[in-house]
Amino acid sequence: MILDMVRYVAVFYLLEQMVLNLLPGKIYERYVRFYLGLLLVLLLLQPVLEIFRLTEQMDAEALIYELEQEVDQLR
Repeated sequence: MILDMVRYVAVFYLLEQMVLNLLPGKIYERYVRFYLGLLLVLLLLQPVLEIFRLTEQMDAEALIYELEQEVDQLR
């Protein structure tokens, strides 16, 4: 699992550099780096969430919330 995570980060870094080199100017580099940093954080948190099965819990909670909203709208 750790080796897969290292691979994902390496591929992400290569894609990040490619995107940064394709930018037409340096104007938006700051914003692109910010959003790519957020994606990197999510990429690094994914194994932690899988270990504690938090993704399944969050999906279940979101589904319950959506169903409750639909029931409220039908009333």
